[in-house]
Amino acid sequence: MRRTRRNTCGGFSIIEAIIASLILAVAIGAMFSSWSTTFNSSNLTTQVTEAEEIDRSVLEIAKVYGPSNLPTGTYNSSTQTGTWTGAYIPATGWTSGVNGYYSLQGTQLVSSASSGAYFSVTVTITDSPVLQGTGTTYSVQNTTLRSIVVSATNISTGTVVLSMATNLIQGGM
Repeated sequence: MRRTRRNTCGGFSIIEAIIASLILAVAIGAMFSSWSTTFNSSNLTTQVTEAEEIDRSVLEIAKVYGPSNLPTGTYNSSTQTGTWTGAYIPATGWTSGVNGYYSLQGTQLVSSASSGAYFSVTVTITDSPVLQGTGTTYSVQNTTLRSIVVSATNISTGTVVLSMATNLIQGGM
C-alpha cells in the first residue's frame, strides 16, 4: 500500500476560506456598527451642548431684565400662582404664546419655517405667591419667587433636548 503525502504548507481549503470570510464580515459589521453608534452619540452631544447654550442665554437675559421687569401671566386661584408662557424675541422682547426658533448653531431665527430651524424654545415663568388682581391678573410682590424654565425642543422629533431653570426674587433670597 502506498500512502500519499498531504501538502501541509500550501493554500487554503474552500471551508477555511468561507470561515475566514465570515470572520472578516462579522468584524467589518461590528466596525460599521460602532461608527454608527459613535456618530449618533456625537450628534446627541452636539444637540445637548447647543441646547444648553441657548437655554443658558435666555436665562441670563431673564436675570438681566430682573424679577420686577419680567412679564406676568394668568392667575390660578386654586394654586394661588401665576404662569406666563412664551419666548424672548429680541425684536419684541418677552412675547406671550409664541416659541423662539434657533438653528443648530444657536442663531435665533424668525420662524420654524426658516431655513435651518432646529430648536423650538419655550419659556415658562411661574410666580408664587402673588397678589390677585381683577379676574386672572395678578401682581408680583417683593417676596414672590419667579421660577423660570427654558426648554429647547428638537423640531423634527418633538422631543425636549434640554430644560434649564433658575429662580429670581425681587427682594433677594
